[in-house]
Amino acid sequence: MPDGDGGKTRIPILTTTDDRGFTRKATSNEEKAAALAKSFFPAKPTNSSVPPNHEYPNPLPDPSPISLDQIRQQVRRLSPYKASGPDEIPNIVLQKTIDLIEHHLLHIFRAVFKLNLYYGGWKEFTTVVLRKPGKPKYDAPKAYRPIALLCTTAKLLTAIVAEDMARLIETEDILPENHYGG
Repeated sequence: MPDGDGGKTRIPILTTTDDRGFTRKATSNEEKAAALAKSFFPAKPTNSSVPPNHEYPNPLPDPSPISLDQIRQQVRRLSPYKASGPDEIPNIVLQKTIDLIEHHLLHIFRAVFKLNLYYGGWKEFTTVVLRKPGKPKYDAPKAYRPIALLCTTAKLLTAIVAEDMARLIETEDILPENHYGG
């Protein structure tokens, strides 16, 4: 059996260790996908770190409805030539057509919250596996990292919501003092 995938530029044979400590070689694409998935998405903890009788703070007020300014600002922030997700809408298309579509996007985004309904197609994404730079060898799953290519419209709405959440968290001062990072 030849090393790798017959000379195609793909992920090489991966060396993994199973649950009993035995070294295994992942040669097929299915075996490699399973090894990468196990590395990228470890099992969730068996016990919760939240105390059983934890008292949560009062709910925060709802944010203001999404505005045209927020849509325009986030569209300007998009990297024009980044890879698109499953919807295959390049960011540059939104940037070049924003004057024509901004009111449509506004109604769609507001309807998401009014109807409490998120379009199922926006939940789809494409996972791309990239090599971590500077690794001496690429025969271990830990030498790779996943990136998710999201649907462009969903990415735009997510960026608006994330900015609203960050602003609300900051103004309401709800993060603990010892919280650092993302």
